[in-house]
Amino acid sequence: MSIPDYMQCAEDHQTVLVVVQPVGIVPEDEFFRIYKRITSVAQVSIRDSQRNLYIRYRHHYLPENNEWGDFQTHRKVVGLISVTTCGSAKEWPQTSDRFHCQKDVFGATLYDSRLLVFGLQGEIAEQQRTDVAFYPSYDDCPDVEKRVEDFVESIFIVLESKRLDRATDKSGDKIPLLCVPFEKKDFVGLDTDSRHYKKCCQGRMRKHVGDLCLQAGMLQDALVHYHMAVELLRSVNDFLWLGAALEGLCSASVIFHYPGGTAGKASGREPSLARGALTANGISADTSSEIGRAKNCLGPEDIIEKYKESISYYGKYKNAGVIELEACVKAVRVLAIQKRVMEASEFLQNAVYINLGQLSEEEKIQRYSILSELYHLIGFHRKSAFFKRVAAMQCVAPTIPEPGWRACYKLLLETLPGYSLCLDPKDFSKGSHRGWAAVQVRLLHELVYASRRMGNPGLSVRHLSFLLQTMLDLLSDQGQPTHTHARTHARTHTHTHTHGYRNPDGHILHFSLMCPSMSSEFRWVQGDVCEVQLMVYNPMPFELRVEHMVREVFSVHYFIHCLVVLFPTEKLFGEFLSWDLEEAVSQLPLKPGQSVTLTVNVKVRLDFSGGENLLQDLNDDGISVTGLPISSPLRQVLKPRAETKALGSESSKTDYNHVKTLEAVMTFKYSGGAGKVEGYYRHLSLGVHVDVEPSVFFTRVSTLPATRTRQCHLLLDVFNSTEHELMVSANNNQDLVLHPSECQRMAIQVAKFDFHTLPQPDQEAVRYTNPKLLEEERLHAQASMISSTLGITWNIISFDGEASVEGVLNQLVLEHLQLAPLQWDVVVNGKPCDCDIIADCKVGDAVPLEVKLTNRSKNAVGPFALTVVPFQDYQNGVQNYDLQDAVTFIGSNTFYIDTVKPTENSVCMGALLFLYTGDFYLNIKFQDDSAGQGKELPPSWFGLPSVHIKALEAPIEAGA
Repeated sequence: MSIPDYMQCAEDHQTVLVVVQPVGIVPEDEFFRIYKRITSVAQVSIRDSQRNLYIRYRHHYLPENNEWGDFQTHRKVVGLISVTTCGSAKEWPQTSDRFHCQKDVFGATLYDSRLLVFGLQGEIAEQQRTDVAFYPSYDDCPDVEKRVEDFVESIFIVLESKRLDRATDKSGDKIPLLCVPFEKKDFVGLDTDSRHYKKCCQGRMRKHVGDLCLQAGMLQDALVHYHMAVELLRSVNDFLWLGAALEGLCSASVIFHYPGGTAGKASGREPSLARGALTANGISADTSSEIGRAKNCLGPEDIIEKYKESISYYGKYKNAGVIELEACVKAVRVLAIQKRVMEASEFLQNAVYINLGQLSEEEKIQRYSILSELYHLIGFHRKSAFFKRVAAMQCVAPTIPEPGWRACYKLLLETLPGYSLCLDPKDFSKGSHRGWAAVQVRLLHELVYASRRMGNPGLSVRHLSFLLQTMLDLLSDQGQPTHTHARTHARTHTHTHTHGYRNPDGHILHFSLMCPSMSSEFRWVQGDVCEVQLMVYNPMPFELRVEHMVREVFSVHYFIHCLVVLFPTEKLFGEFLSWDLEEAVSQLPLKPGQSVTLTVNVKVRLDFSGGENLLQDLNDDGISVTGLPISSPLRQVLKPRAETKALGSESSKTDYNHVKTLEAVMTFKYSGGAGKVEGYYRHLSLGVHVDVEPSVFFTRVSTLPATRTRQCHLLLDVFNSTEHELMVSANNNQDLVLHPSECQRMAIQVAKFDFHTLPQPDQEAVRYTNPKLLEEERLHAQASMISSTLGITWNIISFDGEASVEGVLNQLVLEHLQLAPLQWDVVVNGKPCDCDIIADCKVGDAVPLEVKLTNRSKNAVGPFALTVVPFQDYQNGVQNYDLQDAVTFIGSNTFYIDTVKPTENSVCMGALLFLYTGDFYLNIKFQDDSAGQGKELPPSWFGLPSVHIKALEAPIEAGA
């Protein structure tokens, strides 16, 4: 095994593992809707028995982990539930074959399997089969849970049979030697008649029977078998399996002492049933069985000692690193319940130094994140913050092609409490400094840098202002020029109004103006002078020069209001306020005692992406609105959606409050009477304050390929943040009804967008405009084009509005929605091919193949080398490219395309010959053949349709 399961806990040894996977093409949202219903059956009470069977579900499981099933049976896949969509009886044979291929992947360990078929009706669906269930649709399947319960009971029957068979005395038979994968080569040529070998076989089998007893709800029997296995394996120094027997003993004892589980609230176990399921004969436990169990069961302190011994044995084997790491995590969870935090920290310290070989960047992030969460669990908040900070830095490691600065910034923010740091300057003035100042300064530097790199210079300025305001005395003289340079750089990228100061070295330091909140009523008599005093304090250890003070004082009333608007700013799409001035002008001039009425329309379109707290609660996997993978390992499994929270509760109101404030100043200029004759006029400034709370959030955005290459599915997770039922609509899409505080996925099929048709800036504008501003305008134009095409709207009772996706679409999603500049058309046997089209041919006949390239870009492309590679897809993750005896090319399978000019095309012609019947696919690869001439193109330009060919048996000629 190479990838640890950080969610492992001691009670998982009592579970049986069931894998739930799709077969063929199944919509992602429909699959996870059925998966959620299946996983709700987490434990089943076995009929005619007081025992329970606990089930652990996974929708992704590495086959290599299954090879460790003899070592610890809870790692063995014993059940498979496949979910598939089948629209017609014609598709059923192929669907059935795919199901059998999927079973072959785990075939050696499966006890039973089920296939859930959705969409098939008619004669086939009316057949009564135990292994297949037919449903008309994903919405019409009321007995899914009952089917799963029956399936679990069938697994129990096989499990009980294996337990009874292997627990029977076999002293006269030769007991097989159970092995882990890396041991098999070490036992070749051993003397199988030696006493040492036989004791190994007996000890390992005893441990294996203990695992089966534990899974079958026979806790007392499991304890006995584990004790016997420990004695046998210790006598022959079989350390790896001795460690497993000790861990099994610990797991069984933990289940007895802590029937509610050690994984926290998410375990879902029922303590009242857990103890009742622990009898040896299916009858409720009596006094004698309690005495026997107490004799074999480890005490709370002994459990930890045995865990230590077990982990020390695992540490002797470099190939058991994953087992050792998971055992450390299980022990920490037990110690957290026992409130023994110092010992828990020792186990975690050991986990830090376990070498798992070469880990990917994502795996490193997961490892550091879980270490952080475990340290937080035992109350080591500063250590937790340290590892979360390491995880944040890993998100932007140099080896990552697209650094995740937004994820890095989010993780850094979560470390603040652990370092006793609060971003409210008021908290700093309440008492003496808390925490390590040097670490806090470094963390604030990292927040400044991360916020700037993720494209939010205004946020970077605020963090740097906070650093200077609260920790100026802690900054070194050498570091201050760095801060000034950073502020200078930030100011060029933000609209925040700042003061400029010049220090002795000539650097200009920009401070954001922080005006205290003051409100007072006064009357200003015509002809009187109004004096405004502004006191400036220099917090720096050197002289500063203040510039442009006169202009600011003269416009102080208007300027202070502008600060409220611009700092902080909200990204606003479209106009905010609008009015018809002609309506007011038509009521003028006003006579004494009259009034004029002006109607101001408020229309707000803000960023509809969810807030940080909302994302943390609602995301399960895939790409978030940040465009980055969710890094926490806790999100590897499906996470409960928001509907699990009580509606109207205080927590739900707090978690999903995402009010944004918009303020503006409307300035009116008017005159009349004697003042008008002399040319005087008055100014009236009215502040407009609007609190905006969007009705819907888009919490997650991703794309999926459609059945045609020039189309795709845009997936949006829509969250209803209101207290009313809400309906979301989109062009050419089915309406989506959301209950209060409910999140559902909306899949919209759209034709890919040709962004080259958008107006391009002229050369003069490109020359004198900031490149970053041009890029922002380009992205805005693309997002606006997509948003107008989708036409997403919401409706509550009699209210409706637009739901813009402009603030949600990130660069990654935009690339997936873009129509490739190079258009590829594949024709097989005279039939155009795309993802949902199957070309037919006869075995033995020459099949013409035509690949046409059309250049829709503005530049010439090429030359290219084109290679056609046939393969077969077994629909279970395995693809066979070894088809030399099944498919042959007439001529070469490699073609060359010379330079193709804009709007022109090039065609490659070839032919194939299929020697056997079957389903075949063509992988058409392109390679830049420019020999280092700098004509590299983005990979997305090479997107080709998937070519599916069905080779049929040639008809038998008459008289043959």
